[in-house]
Formats: sequence, structure tokens, C-alpha cells
Amino acid sequence: CFCRVLKFWPLSFLWSKLSTCEQLGHRLRHLQVISSNKKAQSQTQLMRKANIFVSLLIDVALGMLLMSWLYRKNRIGHLADTLIPVADHVAEELQDLLQWLMGAPAGLKMNRALDQVLGRFFLYHIHLWISYIHLMSPFIEMILWYVGLSACLGLTVALCILSDIIALLTFHIYCFYVYGARLYCLKIYGLSSLWRLFRGKKWNVLRQRVDSCSYDLDQLFIGTLLFTILLFLLPTTALYYLVFTLLRLLVVIVQGLIHLLVDLIDSLPLYSIILRLCRSYRLAAGVKFRVLEQQDGKPLRLLMQINPLSYGSVVRTYRLPTYSCYPKDSWTSLCKKLFLGELIYPWKHKGEKQD
Repeated sequence: CFCRVLKFWPLSFLWSKLSTCEQLGHRLRHLQVISSNKKAQSQTQLMRKANIFVSLLIDVALGMLLMSWLYRKNRIGHLADTLIPVADHVAEELQDLLQWLMGAPAGLKMNRALDQVLGRFFLYHIHLWISYIHLMSPFIEMILWYVGLSACLGLTVALCILSDIIALLTFHIYCFYVYGARLYCLKIYGLSSLWRLFRGKKWNVLRQRVDSCSYDLDQLFIGTLLFTILLFLLPTTALYYLVFTLLRLLVVIVQGLIHLLVDLIDSLPLYSIILRLCRSYRLAAGVKFRVLEQQDGKPLRLLMQINPLSYGSVVRTYRLPTYSCYPKDSWTSLCKKLFLGELIYPWKHKGEKQD
């Protein structure tokens, strides 16, 4: 029944995009592995079950410690009281940044009309976001109180909730990034298309290649006019795109550090590491012999010792699979997308398991 409910569009969309839902699903699969009555067929499967069990115990223990710390001395109330001023301060800093961009930033000569339109457009969005935050302010302490209770499910669940809260609180920055990227991308592709017009080329959609083409005088005149307009408007758009892309990357880096910590807790084979520390002979990479006595006319005496696995080999061998959000693009592809204005989605689609 639970799987059927998640097939409906709003729930399936939220389940695949929210880190908290994804982590809960990951822990549910771990509980299914632990509670399975099927006997382990090999030493690897047995170690995997033990690692999952110890990982769950430590995760829940750390979550309970976090919950006890949050509910002691009314720290939830203090956190709720500081959240609204921090959100207002961030909004004021963004407003000051937009006012700076609407002037002459770093002495750059901007297109006055486009600069004013973009600045007022983004300022209106900030005004809407401040109104939304103040509308939600009476309920923030109650929301944080219930969010703190989720720490009993584990520290990783609390960290994923923190990541989702950061995503919600910085949603206006994401909107600014999308607007700037779409406008910048439109101009970049428009300039590249008009540049092919000057060279007597065109993009063949059917064959996915650049072919030769002849243009008449009217087409060349309109193309020259549009190319000039887009070229002189590009610096203003590029500056807004650069600023909001840097802000978006800062938010993504913070979320990425949180997810790295979650992946470390999920994937670290704690039971195997403890076993290697206490009983190293249980995890052997082979045996080695040491000569004790070697004399003529007497039998050779050798000492056989177990050669334990190194800690690095233990982590590589028994590491648990994670459902992380590591980017699959190379640095070259990432820089190309940033230069062309293509959107970079930090989330991953459910089902892309990585070891």
C-alpha cells in the first residue's frame, strides 16, 4: 500500500527530490535487510548485515544525543528566535547587492534600461520572500519542535532535514539563478546562431550538424540588427548571471558538505573497522611465515602468522552502498555548462545507486 501511494504524482515528485524522504527510504531498505529471515550465504553478506546493524545503532544514538541537546535549556525557542532575523539579514544583503548592481558595479558601464528592469524584478521577488517568511514566523517554533523529534530516527535524517530546510530558505536564490541562467543561455545561443548566419551557415536539426546556407539581404540586415542588440545587452545579463550563480554555488557547497557527512555515516563499515581493531585475525588477507630456527642437521622451525587486512582495504571491501548526490559530470562538462548558462541540478534521480 505504501508503494502504491507513492506512485501518485505529487508524492512521487517529493519523494524523489527531498533528501529526507530519500534517506528514510534508504534506512527502510536497511531495516528490511536486517529483519530478513533469509540466512546469509557468504561471509560478505554476513558482514554487510552486521555493518548495517551497527551503522543504524550509532546513527540512532547520535540522533538521540542531538535531540536531547536541542530540547535542553529551550534551545529550540532560541533557534526559532534567531532564524527570522537571520533570514531578514540575508534578504537585506541581497537587496543591497541588487542596489549595487543597479548602479555602476565596479565601474562597469551597464545597459541602464535592462539593468533597472532586472533589478526591480529581483527586488520584487525578495519582497515576496520576506512577506512569506514573516507570514510563517508564528509557526516556525512549532515546526522546529517537530523537526527536532525526527532526530530520534537518526542523525542522518536530521541532517537531511537540515539540507531540505536550507533549500527551502534559499529558494529565492535558486529562482534568481534560474532566471539569470535562462536569460543568459538564450542570449548565448542567439549570438551563436546569428554568428553562423554571418558565415553563411545554419544548424541542420534533422542531421544534427552545421550546413552551408545562402541568405538574402533582408535576412542579413535583420540578423546584424539582432546580433548587435544581443551583444550590447550581454554584459548586463552576464553580470547578473555571474553573481547569482556564485550565490547558488555557495548554497550547493553547503548542502554538499551535509550530504558528504550523511554518506560517511551511511557507508562507513563500522563493525568491520571495530573487528579489525579488536580481533584482527578475523579479517585476514593471508598468512606469512617467519624463520625461528635454522641450523644444519635440525628441522627448520617456522612461525606462521596471520596477515590482517589494512584499514583501507577493510573500508574498500566492506563499504556499504549509498544513494548519494555526487555529480556525474566531469569538471570540463561542468565548466561548459556554467559558461553556456545551462542549469545545473544538484539533486539526483532516485535509483542511481553508487558504491
